[in-house]
Amino acid sequence: MERVTETEPGEDTPLPNTMREARQTTRPNRYAIITVFLVMTVFAAGDLLEIIPYFAPLVASPLFPFFHETHALLALMVALYAAHKLSPALGWAAMAWFIAVHIPYAYLVFPNHLPELVRLAALIVAAIFGIRIIVARSRLEAQLNELAADLEVQRTAAFQRADELTILNSIATIGVEATSVDTLIENAVQLIGNTLHPDYFGVGLVDEAAGVLLVYRSTPTGRGERLTVPLGEGVAGRIVATGKPWQVPDVSREPAYLAMNPGAQSELCVPLKIGERVIGLITVGSRRLNAFGEADERLMTTFADQLVTAIEKAHLFQLEQRRAQEAETLRQAGAIVAATLRQDEAIERILQQLERVVPYDSASVQLLGDGYLEIVGGRGWADPAAVVGIRFPIPGDNPNTVVIQQRKPYILGNAPTAHTAFHQDPHSHIRSFLGVPLIVGDQVIGMLSVDNTQPNYYTSEHARLVTAFADQVAIAIQNARLFSQVQRLAITDELTGLYNYRHFFELAKNEFDRARRFGRPLSAVLLDLDHFKQVNDTYGHAIGNQVLRVVAERFRYSLREIDILGRYGGEEFAALLPETDLDGARNVTERLRRYVADHPVDTDRGPLAITISLGVATLDKGCTDLDMLLEHADRALYAAKQAGRNRVCVWQS
Repeated sequence: MERVTETEPGEDTPLPNTMREARQTTRPNRYAIITVFLVMTVFAAGDLLEIIPYFAPLVASPLFPFFHETHALLALMVALYAAHKLSPALGWAAMAWFIAVHIPYAYLVFPNHLPELVRLAALIVAAIFGIRIIVARSRLEAQLNELAADLEVQRTAAFQRADELTILNSIATIGVEATSVDTLIENAVQLIGNTLHPDYFGVGLVDEAAGVLLVYRSTPTGRGERLTVPLGEGVAGRIVATGKPWQVPDVSREPAYLAMNPGAQSELCVPLKIGERVIGLITVGSRRLNAFGEADERLMTTFADQLVTAIEKAHLFQLEQRRAQEAETLRQAGAIVAATLRQDEAIERILQQLERVVPYDSASVQLLGDGYLEIVGGRGWADPAAVVGIRFPIPGDNPNTVVIQQRKPYILGNAPTAHTAFHQDPHSHIRSFLGVPLIVGDQVIGMLSVDNTQPNYYTSEHARLVTAFADQVAIAIQNARLFSQVQRLAITDELTGLYNYRHFFELAKNEFDRARRFGRPLSAVLLDLDHFKQVNDTYGHAIGNQVLRVVAERFRYSLREIDILGRYGGEEFAALLPETDLDGARNVTERLRRYVADHPVDTDRGPLAITISLGVATLDKGCTDLDMLLEHADRALYAAKQAGRNRVCVWQS
């Protein structure tokens, strides 16, 4: 991969290319040596002229011996120079030329050729040693040049390896320090851009939800740019699809190439893979054709492996942070819901805290009854009061049935296509639906429903969070229901469901004080079943209990919601009627008496004819407390029994 190597001040510069310099410096020397050899050839020809008688006077010249010896020395010097500057072979050739010319000359010209031969032999031996020294030196220089070249290659490789190790170490470091994947990728792109200085460099991450490849890139004009490429398009699409590296020597010849890097002519792409899953890619672009090779591909693959490791660490860190935040949110939400034992308040808190867990446009809490789910609380609806009380049959053609029967979350990405109920108000706004069961122990007690106006909004992650929240709120709801039952058992009669004597008396006293303070009418009624002992003796206490429950139920339905009704003891019942005068109380009790008398009570032993006696008293100026008012009603009841039973008597002062 092409890179720019920056030399710091004081840093060693690369060694020169000796062979290239040698070629450049020997080129003019070659011409000079050729010229010298031409001159020497002429000189040699002059030497040979000595053996021709015609030139005898020239040989007889006193300067001729000096010329002859100078020529011999010059020939040997040229041979040594040729061996040193050009090549040893050329030096040896020059020596051969010298011997071929001068040895015959010594035999032919000098009568006493032995001294001349000795002189020539000494010159030749000196030249041979010189050439051998030159050859050894040339060989040593060649070895030194080769060693220098190897050192330069090793130096370059060492710097390259140092850069690579720096990048790998830095990626590992930023992978540990990065708190998010985005920060990690941005730092990695900037790091490689600053170290290797590629023309174009980018890291892309796959966003499957958005269907795009998000690319962070570095270019000659800037760094930190972001691009989005649709998945499946361009070279990147092929890398994501195949999971294999791809070298593009000439992008103009590649139809799939998307021209996003102006001036780029070649490109190298390497996938980022976790196992067999491609999560992204590394892309490197160059302004040169065929700029990348196998070594570049291996290097980028190494970077990719290190970057994937860092990305995994960043993902794990983000996941751990998110899970910790989710756990804290769930803990706080669960604690807020569990802080109350009132069911209505707990349901309201559930809907409030649920919005912290998962976004929704509307939501509801539904509790399971006998064959139905009933909405007991709603939030986000146009009219929440219109939603509360809606019942869904279980089983039935509704998503609620799926949640209850399968006992696990149920997600609808396009709710109207799944169930026709989503075409009708108040559910017509719902496009995405998520239902999660409320389970306590092994018992399903209801479900949480969250809705969104966007289709395909909820995912398995949302279902996981709501399920974790539901596990907590189910216990809170169950605790509130149990607490409500305990409270009800503490203030009601277990057999009839009416208030017990203690709670009746507490409520009645408050109402008595209010009526007396503001001068409002108030009446008291005592009711007793006639001859009830005979029913128990004849049919048993089980049948007697059935009779008591039926009479208590008729008593309740005969009175208003504001009336206070309780079991006074045994087969005797009491009621306090606010805002009711004596005539109003007489009419109510008389109507009840006739209804009981005219409608036998159905029991396991068949219908039984039952009658009741009632005593009525009203608040007047002489009545100072609740005990007195109830005593007056009791005297009236006693009078009714004395008068023959099955009648209403009114106390009068």
